Amino acid sequence: MKKIKPFVLERNYLILMTGVFINGLGNGIYSVAGMLLVLNISGSVLYSGFAFFAITSAGVLSFLIAPLANYTKYKNGLVYSNLIKAIILFTIPLLHYTIGLNIWYVISLLFITALITQYTYPIESTILPIIVGKGNIVEANAYLQTIREAMDIAFIAGAGIIITFIGTVPAISITAICLLLVTLSYAFFNFGPPVNSSGTSQSIGSAVHVYFLDLKAGFNYIRKSLVPKMIFSIVFVNIAMIIMTTNLPAFTLIKGDGTEAMYGFYLASMSIGVMIGTMITPKLKHFDFGKLIIFLFIGTGIMWIGTATLPLIASMILFGVGAISIGVLNLLIFSSIQKQVETAFIGRVITLLTSAASLGMPVGALIGGFLGEALTPEIPVLICGISMIVFSILWLCSSVLRKLPDIDNVKLFNRAEVN
Repeated sequence: MKKIKPFVLERNYLILMTGVFINGLGNGIYSVAGMLLVLNISGSVLYSGFAFFAITSAGVLSFLIAPLANYTKYKNGLVYSNLIKAIILFTIPLLHYTIGLNIWYVISLLFITALITQYTYPIESTILPIIVGKGNIVEANAYLQTIREAMDIAFIAGAGIIITFIGTVPAISITAICLLLVTLSYAFFNFGPPVNSSGTSQSIGSAVHVYFLDLKAGFNYIRKSLVPKMIFSIVFVNIAMIIMTTNLPAFTLIKGDGTEAMYGFYLASMSIGVMIGTMITPKLKHFDFGKLIIFLFIGTGIMWIGTATLPLIASMILFGVGAISIGVLNLLIFSSIQKQVETAFIGRVITLLTSAASLGMPVGALIGGFLGEALTPEIPVLICGISMIVFSILWLCSSVLRKLPDIDNVKLFNRAEVN
């Protein structure tokens, strides 16, 4: 029997896993209910495009939000941000049962909650090396991601069924309750303030000055890395992904003959694929990173072309198989960053990377909305599958990306440049 790693039983890591578990329940329901609510209120794929535009725009702005985490205790940042999100989501049932919901109000709330997530995500990424030590990063991430994806599988699939019986608005109320429970869990964290925190108060002018210095330092870290060489291809594939995702609610309704639960099943299928990718990543990390990504994403392209063209069951299975590469790519890249970057820079580097990678996503959301409205939702899914193959070709044509060694030996960042 394999021995349990000591960090798994550490108090703060158990609290973090508890929060991830509860968030899995809430996010699983929210990811289905939020988009179905937009589609139900508007009756148009175009408004789904507007909703995804709002959500992905928050991702693009994350590089401006992340440095704010340096001006508060990590614990307080996690507790209060989750509490605020809960309060915001509770306004949806409140308005629904009183004056009614407006489509633009719902889209605005999707944007605000996504923006708050851009603040909390780098904090969670930053505290993990503090809790488990940098030598355990890959294993600790694998545990957390496995829990996260396992919860997605169960709760996203269940969300479609729940929504069928109780409706989208009560389902969002469940998400708000989960956020309150996460707030309570994170209140029991007991780690100290950031290592580089002076603990002294600053004037507004001084804080703003330091804020922009932090942003500049983050940009410098990215500039002296391999990340810019990856950005173009990642932006390209993200545009394709969001074109597909925008149309997924309508696409699944077509495949499932109007059954709303099918949207949850497709999302759960993707989560199964991502979880499998996460689970097998520790076994794959010894392969050359460049060749591994090329091989995996060619397979993803073929699978998602089949998703667009084949009947329901085969389509759903291939959709999940194609997502395996996403789990592998995410875990390898973020684990590498967490291992190689100094703790004070992890949040900024991750958010700059995700912000840059998200640049094309709002455009993709609008393109997806217009394509889904003008054509049929199957076409954007087909476009995404073809784009995955193009993504692999871009890596194959780049000697730098194609020749990247195994992830432990990839030197993403020049530490000497961080000061």
